[in-house]
Amino acid sequence: MKPLVNQERLVSTFIDLAKIASPSWEEKGVIEYIKQKADTLGVECALYPCNNSYNVLIRIPGDKSYNPVLFSCHMDTVTPCENIQPIIKDNKIVSDGRTILGADDKSAIAAFLEAISLLQEHSLPHGHIEFLFSCAEEVGLFGAKGFDLSVVKAQYAFVFDSDGPVGNIIVAAPYHISMKIIIKGKAAHAGMEPEKGISAIRVLSEIIAAIPHGRIDSETTANVGIVKGGRATNIVAEEAECTLETRSRQKTRVLSVKREIERTAKTIAQKYKAKVKIESTMDYEGYTIRDNDPIVLIASNALRSIGIKPALAVSGGGSDTNIFNTHGIKAINLSSGMRQVHTTKEYIIIQDLVNVASLVVSIIQNVKH
Repeated sequence: MKPLVNQERLVSTFIDLAKIASPSWEEKGVIEYIKQKADTLGVECALYPCNNSYNVLIRIPGDKSYNPVLFSCHMDTVTPCENIQPIIKDNKIVSDGRTILGADDKSAIAAFLEAISLLQEHSLPHGHIEFLFSCAEEVGLFGAKGFDLSVVKAQYAFVFDSDGPVGNIIVAAPYHISMKIIIKGKAAHAGMEPEKGISAIRVLSEIIAAIPHGRIDSETTANVGIVKGGRATNIVAEEAECTLETRSRQKTRVLSVKREIERTAKTIAQKYKAKVKIESTMDYEGYTIRDNDPIVLIASNALRSIGIKPALAVSGGGSDTNIFNTHGIKAINLSSGMRQVHTTKEYIIIQDLVNVASLVVSIIQNVKH
């Protein structure tokens, strides 16, 4: 049976949040909103410094016969996010078309705050609950990476940061390696003596054409996203660089692709007597959760109890879920109802917003020992 969500209040909270511009590292307005709501509800709300921003953690003590549980979402959004004008149109909420909406991930923030209100209003039984609102997720999961997870009591973490209808359970997500290839050639006058130069741009372009790209297999991808180089058309380019990434749900595979990229870049650079420097970073570890794992069963049972069929899926993207699993907190990523995210066509169906709040309460009631 679905908890009695106050739809009018929930929609109002979401619209309030959507109107607050909160690009990565500039979440102050959202932090203040959450803190004010927490104070009104009389729950503990702590701020944890993270670079130029903060992570926010709400703690609600409860019955020890329940497993401690963590709910998480992020406060930042992609751009354009200035002067967002949410519009209720038919059964959904959209922007005016000039900006994103910010349902990624403010639908989850609104749902969490509504769930806390429902717990209090209906005196619903619960265990120890934690709500983590992270900063700077969109630019590299920096909020979760910079948060001391030792302060968390929860054994299970339910992250609401996936798109699509409520019911999706992401049980696997990839390892992610970012790379930069820097080529140094030799400058020369392009019109008078080009043969004396070594074009870093030409070398780099051959490397880009030769390395793995796009969909490599069902679990693995690679992409060059940024290319820079050269100073003028009359100079043989001395330097050029590209930034790229590779992802895979298999660690051995992502490392194999990384090594292939490195070998290819070095071989081609050597052929043209250019110098090459390669930088790489494992931005986050992947995870795979078994279909019959207790955390999956909790989420599935909670969904069924509110009349929604669970749908297990895998993702090609990363989220704070990856960080929690890396640090030993079993975590899955759940849909927060957002659609067409990172575009000015982003929207959320109001019923999905209601379903997220209902699901949070249902999970709380399904984590008993």
